[in-house]
Amino acid sequence: MLITRREFVRQASAASMAAPLLAHAQTPPSSTLPLRIGMTDWNLGKRGDISKIALARQIGLDGIQVSLIFPADDTPHLREPKTQAAFKQAALENGIQICSLAIGSPGKSRLPLHTNPAAAILLVEAVEVARNIGTTNILLPILGDSHIHMDNQQEVDTFVAMMKEVARYAANAGVVVALEDWISADDNIKLLDAIGSDYVGVYYDARNIKSRVHDPYGEPARLGRRINQVHVKNGDKLMRDRDIMDWPRLAQEYYDIGYRGLYVLETDSPTKDLIADTRANIEYVRQTFKMPG
Repeated sequence: MLITRREFVRQASAASMAAPLLAHAQTPPSSTLPLRIGMTDWNLGKRGDISKIALARQIGLDGIQVSLIFPADDTPHLREPKTQAAFKQAALENGIQICSLAIGSPGKSRLPLHTNPAAAILLVEAVEVARNIGTTNILLPILGDSHIHMDNQQEVDTFVAMMKEVARYAANAGVVVALEDWISADDNIKLLDAIGSDYVGVYYDARNIKSRVHDPYGEPARLGRRINQVHVKNGDKLMRDRDIMDWPRLAQEYYDIGYRGLYVLETDSPTKDLIADTRANIEYVRQTFKMPG
């Protein structure tokens, strides 16, 4: 039976709302799911640039993580409804999933995000943008200038209070706000338990944890379904080159907890050939993170 374009878009939007559950869907042992790989727009060349969607298709990616930027000029950005519609259309035309919306730097006057009053407004705005462009995931960076100090109870309490309110908007939109941070799995669990919403989760970056905190092995098992999306990166090297990470071990851990979402490359181009290097990284991830049949 033929369906109209409007009906197709409606059905696609409805399917995307189920993504938080589908990312962890359990499948029979005899079935095989295709591995899906995305990439950050900043590693494709520029944050908030709609042309990176077509580049993602050219390279052979399945998805793209786009950035909500805060420009000081009149550059089109994702806070504008026309730009939101253009991004959604470009993703549809190129067959690329907008897998998540990353919060770009809002400027020093609005940092740190976990204690600045402006953050709650920016986050509610981001939830609306995510819904409008058809993604169910927001990457909220609680690192760098916004690193949360778990031994500072005022910081923790302020962040938890803010996220409790943001979570109400996220739940209504079917969008998960996922925290990328430099704290342990146990500390993330403390935050998430205090917030108390399925619509606030973890954006897990094992290399960040290895570099800044401790070995990440075993953390995916503790976080489980709280992991909403995953970054994969290898510093200034190709993924196939020796690194500080045991990627096959982590790949098995992600599979064991039932993670079936995208693996999002946050990778550089060491040879300066972005397309060739990214294709090499895609091949490594497909072989290493493949889901057994």
